[in-house]
Amino acid sequence: MIDSERLIKAWEIFRESNPYEICSGREFLAIKEPEYCMGKMIEDTITLLKEHEIRELTIDEWKEWKNNPKRNPVCELWEYDTSPMWVLDPNTIHEPALLMGKLKLFTGKPTFEQCKVVKWK
Repeated sequence: MIDSERLIKAWEIFRESNPYEICSGREFLAIKEPEYCMGKMIEDTITLLKEHEIRELTIDEWKEWKNNPKRNPVCELWEYDTSPMWVLDPNTIHEPALLMGKLKLFTGKPTFEQCKVVKWK
């Protein structure tokens, strides 16, 4: 799990640093933020951004979401529709439609453009 507060602090230190003190991208945070180099900052940032990407849930992810009492909301999108809706209660999901590919679930709310390009079975 990425410590987002530490990552933000590292980027703030980087932003405020003199470029000549950065040591060519190597362990520039060694004094202010031990063991956090530029490569690790970039890697953690990319990982964090990918975790927040809007993407379609797999059936296994759906089952895990359904059984998790501390679930985050997901967006459901019906075939031939471009209006995704937030859902928190798994009992409101029409499971047969989901399994037949007529309903899709997403980790976030897809844009209108993303809804138009969803591939349906």
